[in-house]
Amino acid sequence: MPPILETLKQIIDPDVGINIVDLGLVESVRDDGGTVSIALIMTTPACPQSGYLRDEAKRLIPGAHVHILESPLWEPARMSPAAKEQLGWS
Repeated sequence: MPPILETLKQIIDPDVGINIVDLGLVESVRDDGGTVSIALIMTTPACPQSGYLRDEAKRLIPGAHVHILESPLWEPARMSPAAKEQLGWS
């Protein structure tokens, strides 16, 4: 796994208790020679944790541009097998 994604795994969604990578909230990561752009989606369009998750990504990856996207919409199929197992969905 790329180092940026490993770093983002430290961010735990406080409502679910699973990291944002395994939840499938990381839509994209781009590193253009020192400028990192991260696009996140939320589990619901009005997620109250969007600011917290964005701020945590910025804290862990200083200088990163973090964007919260309105689409695509999140769906359970985006979760890793480990996340599904944690939720008892496997």
